[in-house]
Amino acid sequence: MLIGMSVSCEKQDWFSPEDVDALKAQHQTQLNELTFANNTLTTSAADLTTQVTTLTTTVETLQAEVTSLTTSNTTLSSENTTLTATNTANTTTISGLNDDVTDLTAQVATLTGNIATLDAQIVTLNTTITNSGATTTDLTTQITTLTTSVTTLTAQVATLEAAADVLEADILAMKNFKSIRDKLDVMVAATIADVNLNKAIDSLSIGLTSTSITPSVLKGLVTAEANWLFNNAVTSGTTSMTTSATAFYNTSTDTNVVNYKTLITELTAAWNAAKEPQLILWFIEFIKEYENL
Repeated sequence: MLIGMSVSCEKQDWFSPEDVDALKAQHQTQLNELTFANNTLTTSAADLTTQVTTLTTTVETLQAEVTSLTTSNTTLSSENTTLTATNTANTTTISGLNDDVTDLTAQVATLTGNIATLDAQIVTLNTTITNSGATTTDLTTQITTLTTSVTTLTAQVATLEAAADVLEADILAMKNFKSIRDKLDVMVAATIADVNLNKAIDSLSIGLTSTSITPSVLKGLVTAEANWLFNNAVTSGTTSMTTSATAFYNTSTDTNVVNYKTLITELTAAWNAAKEPQLILWFIEFIKEYENL
């Protein structure tokens, strides 16, 4: 009797088949939910990896743009150095332009540092994804921060490029004026037998004399004198060209005279502002050939 009672008590602690089936179903449900969650996280990690790759490509593009801009700044610095050595009268303005180039270079260095920071953040993000320990919210926040930084860098690069273009145009205007002024000073000091051509040189010299060394002012003077020269000092004009000079203009085969005639032909069809300095320089060369200076 005692043995029977003991067996009876142990069986009361056993799980019934229905209990076993219920536990198995519960465990299977939990396993399914974990599998689904794992698949979702894997898909999110793949998407984030793609976004990181895109950001990396963007950063590489910005690095290429910064390199190109740095090369442009180096060229501008070289041109400023040359202009400083050959144009004493414009020392103050050129010094200011060099300061601008220095500022641009410093800004480029700052951008380079920012890009290095972005690279480090991308490495951190890749590590986070690999470890699969971060939540989707954490990763999204980091990507948003990186995207904002890239947008800011892109805007800064565009601003620097625009500033470099303006600076390059100013330097070109200064160089053109310096080149014309140097050649014109030689012609003013020379003895020109033809009275009308001598007056033309004097008129150009007066028109290109100014106390201002602002690039925009000097470029405006060159434009004004080029227009005057085009309208009054060529074959069709009445102010400067004498009969003998006109004949020389029409018959000379000298390279400088031929180039000057070709430029006049081009400008007659359509005035090109980019050729204004060249028109004055070639007019000076024409007079030098005519007077054998």
